[in-house]
Formats: sequence, structure tokens, C-alpha cells
Amino acid sequence: MKAALPFFRAQRSGTIVNISSVGGIRARPAFGGYSTSKFGLEGLSECVAEEVAPFNIRVLLVEPGSFRTNFLGAFQYAAAGTSSYYKGTAVDNALHGYGDKDGKQPGDPEKAAQRIVDVVLGRGMGAGKSQYLRLPLGRDCVLQIREKISSLEENLEAMEKIASSTDFQ
Repeated sequence: MKAALPFFRAQRSGTIVNISSVGGIRARPAFGGYSTSKFGLEGLSECVAEEVAPFNIRVLLVEPGSFRTNFLGAFQYAAAGTSSYYKGTAVDNALHGYGDKDGKQPGDPEKAAQRIVDVVLGRGMGAGKSQYLRLPLGRDCVLQIREKISSLEENLEAMEKIASSTDFQ
């Protein structure tokens, strides 16, 4: 972004494409470091999108779900194994589930790449979508985002009275 923005500002147009993940919206057990980086990219992208909008520059935040790439196959298990405290927990289940899912992810990376290009260029399925910051990819991604939204709504509803009680009178 830092390298492209001076050029984009000078020409008063451009699209920055940041590749995030559904892991940047909904953190999962055993993915803390990964989600931390993706949550950061989500926040940065939201901020930059507002900052560069006056220059007709767009930020597109791509949020793929599970795609059939070498991502899971590249996972490295700790040599010491899972701590005994985590045996049988969501962390243990997640760590041992990666190998079973490798090569069986539902998303087609070629289709995902085409959808990204279509949204950037405003053609095909991406026609009329230039005003949107986020491009979720994959049915699993959509499901996880909907679950996160539902959880946030429930949490806000439960805490709204407390939240609203903190203003000066």
C-alpha cells in the first residue's frame, strides 16, 4: 500500500487489494497468531479505505474461507505435541483436524481468483460491487461471518444497557 498510494493519489484512482481471511473476522482455536495478523489487516484496511476515498482510491479486503491450497498441508505441529491441559479441547481438535481436511477444502482457488478480478474490474459477478470494502469468498466463509454477526448482535443486546449507562449525566 505504501508503495502504491503515491501513484494512485497522483492519478486519482486505483484499487488496493488486501488478502485477509475469514480468520480476520472470526478467530478459531489454535489460530491465534494467524487471526491476530488478519484482524490487524482488517482494521488497517478499514482505516485506509476511508482515508483514500477522497482520491477515488478503493480498498478491497478479500476474505477467503477454506480453499484447496497447500495452506493446511504446510501446517507444522509442535514437536512436543499438545500440552496435556489441552487434550480433548477445541485446540486439540483443531490441531488434529487440519490433516484430515487438507486437500478436501471446498473452495476452488481458480474461481476465487476470477471473482477477485471481476470485483476489481467491475465485470461479471463483480459488476456494481465497487462500493463494497469486503469480498467474502466461500460458503463456509459466509456461514462463519453470519455466525459472528449473530454472536455480536446477541452480545450487544445483552450488554447494551450497561454500555449506555456509562455516559455523563
